[in-house]
Amino acid sequence: MKDISLALFQNKELLSILMVCAVISAAIILFFRFIPEKMNHSRISRHKDLLNVSLITACYAVVSLWHLGSSVFFKTTWQPQKAGQQIIFELPGETHFDAVYSIYCEGDNNSNPATYQLSMEGMILEGSDDLEQWSQITVFPQKGIYQYLITSGDWDYHYVRLRCPDKNGTLSEIGFRAYGGSVFLPVRVYEDEYADSVYPASLVIDEQSVLTIEPSWYDESYFDEVYHPRNAWEIANGQYMYASVHPLLGTCIIALFIRLFGFSPLVYRLPGALFGIMLLPLFHAVLKQMFRNSSYAFLGTLFLACDFMHLTTSRIATLEPFSVFWILLMYYWMIRYYKSSFYKDFKGSLKLLLYCGIAMGLGIATKWTACYSAVGLAILLFTNLFHRFSEYRHAVKALKDNPEEQDSSLLYIRNVFPRYFFQTIGWCFLFFIGIPLLIYFVSYIPTKVWRDGWSVRNVIRQIVYMYKYHINLTATHPYQSMWYQWLLDARPIWYFGRATRDGFYNSIACFSNPLLCWAGLPSFLLVVYDAVVHRNKNAWIILTGYLTAFLPWVTLVERCVFAYHFYPTSFFMIMSVVYAGRRLVKLNQNFSWVVTAFAMAVVIVFVIFLPVTAGFTTTTAYIKLLEWLPGWWFG
Repeated sequence: MKDISLALFQNKELLSILMVCAVISAAIILFFRFIPEKMNHSRISRHKDLLNVSLITACYAVVSLWHLGSSVFFKTTWQPQKAGQQIIFELPGETHFDAVYSIYCEGDNNSNPATYQLSMEGMILEGSDDLEQWSQITVFPQKGIYQYLITSGDWDYHYVRLRCPDKNGTLSEIGFRAYGGSVFLPVRVYEDEYADSVYPASLVIDEQSVLTIEPSWYDESYFDEVYHPRNAWEIANGQYMYASVHPLLGTCIIALFIRLFGFSPLVYRLPGALFGIMLLPLFHAVLKQMFRNSSYAFLGTLFLACDFMHLTTSRIATLEPFSVFWILLMYYWMIRYYKSSFYKDFKGSLKLLLYCGIAMGLGIATKWTACYSAVGLAILLFTNLFHRFSEYRHAVKALKDNPEEQDSSLLYIRNVFPRYFFQTIGWCFLFFIGIPLLIYFVSYIPTKVWRDGWSVRNVIRQIVYMYKYHINLTATHPYQSMWYQWLLDARPIWYFGRATRDGFYNSIACFSNPLLCWAGLPSFLLVVYDAVVHRNKNAWIILTGYLTAFLPWVTLVERCVFAYHFYPTSFFMIMSVVYAGRRLVKLNQNFSWVVTAFAMAVVIVFVIFLPVTAGFTTTTAYIKLLEWLPGWWFG
């Protein structure tokens, strides 16, 4: 199957994915055929929406979850009992090896109050045949946690000694690849001073079956997975945390999955993938609220499902899928409020604001980028209140000008506006300040960020620490980018790339679907025009969401930034494209074929680029064909 898929699509996974999607789609369509035909128009519309969003979500879920990560990973980790501790291994059979595989997970931070169990950096590996003359094989360099370090060479030793100069080292597994082969040599512990301790040397070689000859992103961490899964593992296991430079609600969600299902790449990536899947029906609901049209809600949901950045960001264990979900959810409630009037249902309007405030609190407790979008909520809130005030002024004037014609609706507006207005403002202090603060502070309770435990004071100190960390960060990265490059899709961030032994390649890059991105900029300019000149409500919503998510990266943030920081803005970019398509069709119904053709092109480009957005196996030549722009590099 993989060979056929590679021959047809230059992608080993695509044929299997298409077949699964076809089966699931057929099952969904058959299910909806059993729905009774005698329904009113509104029910038919709802079932049509449900069918459409189910098909898109199901097919996207197949792609998102396909080959997401290995379900097997190392469960035990050795840590030294003293500085300078050494252990000796014996290769009882074949002794000729050409590579040393090593990997570390975090040790028991609770066991060492003075420091943390950090890494295998600085550990010395030596070989001998007589236990007297030792030759250095390697000194382990710095390497990311949960990532394989493969040291290649040509060695033939009966004994291998590991020396750990620091007490805060850790090592999960070590393996010796047979020379010229694809298996690991048998190994056993020869000498261990602390064999009866909690951390015997046998922990370094007790999971040889988990070692893989050709590790890839599927088997190990990549990019920021060296941070968030580590923090999640610490939370799940009640460990004092090594470092935390973001709020921890999203990390706690990952920790919950680790607690339930154990630690592995599949488990720590699964929550983000599920949130990415749930974003599709949520986005559909947002679009339906805005455009009141099933076709355009379907179109926008399809665009999101085919956006590279959405897929790639959902498949890596970072905080973005969670934070963006909460951002979109808080906009969903605020859009409903923005398009309503408290004159018609005051209590109902307060409920919408309550739900919006809760979603905002969850977003900020996940990542501070939600604060940027929270400014957009305030703008939409006060825009709505301004409209209510305008209606109040009109009512007062009309009643004053015509005292004999006392219209009941005008009287109602005049009488209730002051009370509703100030009550709304008062409740907003609770909904958008009190509740978010409560959520933020409470979200730290399951964690062990501090040795002296949780307290309001410690959370405030952590906020100050994180703020100083981000504003003083001076690190650079070869794949960093500038905000104006995001608008043109000019500089993707390359997460992972590695050639296989049989000549194929796996690559993962994060950037937008170029068709959506290149259509997004002129579409957004149209949105700006309609919002300012025609005062279109939908255009104003998109403009507000877009600029509040995007402008801070232009005006405030001076640190190293990447293409994925455009992710919250990309949702409003897609809304802009849908808005422009709708305007085009309204201008001339014959242009509907242009929108359809564009949508088909977006889907095709999404499929073509799967080998560099999802890491699916392909050829190096195909990878190079996808480097359309000078700033694109995929391996």
